Amino acid sequence: MKQTMVLVAAIAVFCLSGAAEAAAPDAASARAFVQKLYAHYPSPANGPFFNPTDKDAPSVFDPGLIAAFREDARLSKGEVGFVDADPLCQCQDDGGMTTKIASVTLKGANAADVTVDLLFPGGKANPLTLHLVTVNGNWRVYDLSAPDTKSYRADLMKANKNAAAGH
Repeated sequence: MKQTMVLVAAIAVFCLSGAAEAAAPDAASARAFVQKLYAHYPSPANGPFFNPTDKDAPSVFDPGLIAAFREDARLSKGEVGFVDADPLCQCQDDGGMTTKIASVTLKGANAADVTVDLLFPGGKANPLTLHLVTVNGNWRVYDLSAPDTKSYRADLMKANKNAAAGH
């Protein structure tokens, strides 16, 4: 009986360690996360509609950025605040948009940068870098940057601070 318990415990430890290794963040899982995000684009004509800064935010962004989106909505009191477009497509209308992942770079054990080329009909590629972190073992967007935006997160926090101060 004692040998059976030891064997069962050893198998459980082996299985759990294998599951932990399989769930470890890597470049392939970062790429898969971003591919899943952009599978929502362009939006289907009759829904369901993906709303990354509201109802779908927990599956997209880290908790700090979600809190900043909510604060922006609260401070804007029903008007348009800082968040006036979908940050993932940098647009208000994603009609015809396609995407191509240009690069994936791991930044330590729990962070990655994924650069995506946003392609709109008749236009050139607009690069957007998603700065990812892991939250409870899952990739989430911590920040975004583009050629004209060093840090979307910093800009949003600054806008919230100014709005709260009445500026």
